[in-house]
Amino acid sequence: MLNATKEQAGSATLIRLSGAIEESANFDKLLGPPPAELIVSCKDVPRINSVGVKAWIRYFQQAQAKGGKLTFIECSTAIVEQINLISNFTCGGVVESIYVPFSCESCQKELIGLFKTSDLKSLNFILPELKCSKCGGKAVFDDIPEEYLGFLMK
Repeated sequence: MLNATKEQAGSATLIRLSGAIEESANFDKLLGPPPAELIVSCKDVPRINSVGVKAWIRYFQQAQAKGGKLTFIECSTAIVEQINLISNFTCGGVVESIYVPFSCESCQKELIGLFKTSDLKSLNFILPELKCSKCGGKAVFDDIPEEYLGFLMK
């Protein structure tokens, strides 16, 4: 079930989404009318299905149609997957930061790292290694760069 918390962040409204975006997702009911400036944190969205995608696009297209400014932060791997699959998923908004999957070479622990998209571009999409929080070993990017970061490379 999708939940949201709202707070003011200067002139923008910050919305923190948590939970799966599925059939029951009703953004109009959950969030109300889109404000002029909206920052959406997707850190705690573990999955989104096709019906959820339709609800997402319907709501955020309303914001875009009203001339609203959209910024997406802390995009989970599930959200990044949709950004790559569906060309208008961000509805003209800016993706500021994403979570990136890593895997420890020593203990195989799965990790995620948060990166600003501007930093990834300036690094020419070469991801730094992370240190494993479990064993201290080297954790490396656990996906195909051209696919996972594809939306940034366009």
